[in-house]
Amino acid sequence: MLLNWLLMPNTETGLCILGRDGDWRRHSYADIAAAVRRAIWLLRDRDVCAEDRVAIVLADPLHFVTAFMAALAVGAVPVPLAPPTALREADRYVAHVAETLRVARPDLVCTGAGHRAEVLAALAAAGCPAGVVDIADAAHVPADSGDPYRRKPSDSALLQFTSGSSGTPKGVRVSWANLTANIAAIRSWMRWEDDDVFASWLPLHHDMGLVGALITSFAAGTDLWLMTPRQFVRTPARWLECFGVHGATITTSPSFGYAHVAARVRAGELDGMDFSRWRVAILGAERIDPAAVADFQALVGRRGFDTSSLMGAYGLAEGTLLATGVPARAGSRLVKVVDWALTAGSPVAISQEGRLGRDAVQGAGWLASCGRAADGVAVTVVDDAGDEVPDGTFGEIRLSGDSLAAGYLTRDGSVPFSARGSAADAPGADPVLDTGDAGFLLDGELYVVGRIGDALRVHGHGVYAEDVEAELSRLGGEQGPAAYAAVFGTIGTRDLAAVFVEGDPPRTWSAKAEQRIRTAASTDLPVLIFQGSKGSIARTSSGKPRRRHLWLRLLDGGVPDGWRLVHGEWPWPAGEQS
Repeated sequence: MLLNWLLMPNTETGLCILGRDGDWRRHSYADIAAAVRRAIWLLRDRDVCAEDRVAIVLADPLHFVTAFMAALAVGAVPVPLAPPTALREADRYVAHVAETLRVARPDLVCTGAGHRAEVLAALAAAGCPAGVVDIADAAHVPADSGDPYRRKPSDSALLQFTSGSSGTPKGVRVSWANLTANIAAIRSWMRWEDDDVFASWLPLHHDMGLVGALITSFAAGTDLWLMTPRQFVRTPARWLECFGVHGATITTSPSFGYAHVAARVRAGELDGMDFSRWRVAILGAERIDPAAVADFQALVGRRGFDTSSLMGAYGLAEGTLLATGVPARAGSRLVKVVDWALTAGSPVAISQEGRLGRDAVQGAGWLASCGRAADGVAVTVVDDAGDEVPDGTFGEIRLSGDSLAAGYLTRDGSVPFSARGSAADAPGADPVLDTGDAGFLLDGELYVVGRIGDALRVHGHGVYAEDVEAELSRLGGEQGPAAYAAVFGTIGTRDLAAVFVEGDPPRTWSAKAEQRIRTAASTDLPVLIFQGSKGSIARTSSGKPRRRHLWLRLLDGGVPDGWRLVHGEWPWPAGEQS
């Protein structure tokens, strides 16, 4: 299904890519097929065989698509990795990719001349002997005329890595059966139509951009408009142009993408745009900020965008991508939790409700629905013992089903997913994953609170970093929601909260931040605030704060390098930091 377009490529549809000069360029499926067939010849000339792993390190969207599809066509397993532009510091990038290469152990790395030095350095640091090929060399070789390699459902389709927000990235071997099931689930959930057009700014090496935008569009043979994350950050109005001028109908983005549009795009930039055809705007990858989404709706609603197009979703690399989603045109429900300090197995009480995009609600406790389980996916919530809890009860989210991979790939080999209780005691059973995400089901819809690893238990209750960061972004200043990272932990026997902020917040900001955190934790928790320059927060390749990394740097010696303690005092002697 995925490679049918290569056998009978369409000349009318394909990729529309925003160039560096600001012009959109169309590449039909026929054009792309010709480039892919030359890349197939290049890979076969390098003796790439079925089940070989081909790492792809490319920032250019057309080059990435060419290499990825060529790897699939020869029966290899593509391993998309973040290009150097996705992470700011060269040394940090090399260390990050080297750690990933130690797990992936690719047979070949497909990259470009601009990335070659970093790739070679990462391979050397990883002790990986893989060869390196420049995708541009495919322009100078003949085209391969053979049919794509025929795959079995159990064969590996791709190796994708978790984002690493809570630790070292782990590889997930997605089978063809997993990939096919998830693509079908995505299209069914969206109610995909023949004339739908996707537009995306998401990185193609990450599951939401790769599976959600690229692979789903190619499987359908429809148009796909692409711009890079850097282009989106600089000129978000060009992304809106895809929908308001060129007629795109579907997109997906983390909540911060919609917040960025609302903050940066002025109403006058939308003159002549009509968003009435834009029927699917997915929000995933992170907790949804209802206030920011309401700001986005206020901007585009005047031009025909309907709030019912906003569709909360939940997914993860381990499940190929999609796990749950709000149905198309149904609208996303908002709820306010009464007791925000929840414990696993406790009932959830709701005091208010609203509608995403319509209601500009603020404050801790507001959550947006991530919808119901996708086709072929089972979603439950379990307590600390691993036992399923009823609807309306807080706990850890558990997944199983056709889209769920078999387990992780680590430096020590393949490791099955972990699940507690009876789910872990069924030999030969289908994979089950305890996700590490906290949440609850309410009337069958999933609400995600945050990562269990990014929380602190105070008096038996969980305080989540996502809540604190959402609160901090509303305290004033020009930092924006992506400029904060909150981390929690215990040193010795004492709990601690630390906030890392990029830039220079207003003078009164620190005291207000401390009060907000203590209110959320319901205790006089010691709060440290560190200030650093823009870009100082260590992030995953998908842009999430690496909170565990920041916490470990605190444990190593107090104030991390590159940061300045501007509020609070390190309250314990060095001997208590272990």
